[in-house]
Amino acid sequence: MGTVIQGETDHYEHISREASRALMEIAVQQTVALGFGILTCDTKDQALARAAVDQGNKGADAARACLRMMEVKKDLRLAQR
Repeated sequence: MGTVIQGETDHYEHISREASRALMEIAVQQTVALGFGILTCDTKDQALARAAVDQGNKGADAARACLRMMEVKKDLRLAQR
């Protein structure tokens, strides 16, 4: 989980892209469920709003999605027996 906030350079674009690529690569190579909880925002205020419990709580959404994927993987393993 994390946040990348856009600054004055294109560093924001590189970090966002490479974090996404690396997480996908890990998930594929290791066959693990990963939660993608990286906010890409223009301002600190946007990041705080998206993480606020009363305004969306995107971190909790990402955590729930990861837990659900873990359940699906477990169910698939049990079905193969």
